[in-house]
Amino acid sequence: MNNDQPSMAVILPIILVGLIAAATSAGHGASSLARHGIRRADLGIRLRAGAALAGGAAALMYVWGAVHLVRDETMTTQACREAVPVEWAARISGVDVSLLPVHLNCHVTGGSSYAAAVPEYVNPAVLGFALVAVVLGVFAALESERQARVDFRAEKTR
Repeated sequence: MNNDQPSMAVILPIILVGLIAAATSAGHGASSLARHGIRRADLGIRLRAGAALAGGAAALMYVWGAVHLVRDETMTTQACREAVPVEWAARISGVDVSLLPVHLNCHVTGGSSYAAAVPEYVNPAVLGFALVAVVLGVFAALESERQARVDFRAEKTR
């Protein structure tokens, strides 16, 4: 079987950096809310904390997908045999691995390919959490600008 799997020297640092990013981002969001109190925090703080938490969730889901790529050739072959229909199991010709989006595709002779190993929900979840983080970040920036204008007008009238 033609094996296009990235080496552990590539996957393991990605997992380590992803775990650090997830913990840092989620920790920042949670500590920000805890420091101000959820009920007493203004809208900008809530939006920034939500963006940080969503970013941490996106990083954690990406790591979860990358963990499924940590496998030797025997495990990859077994995952491909489970993914392809039984009648095509003997015709597996190779695998294709990608880190963005995270996937392992098993190719069979005849041009078909089947997703294996990485759960199907990983990439949509990463995309969804990342989009939520970006949207909340944009709204946090807009709220910060709005609050700065309000403060400037209030100071100007004093």
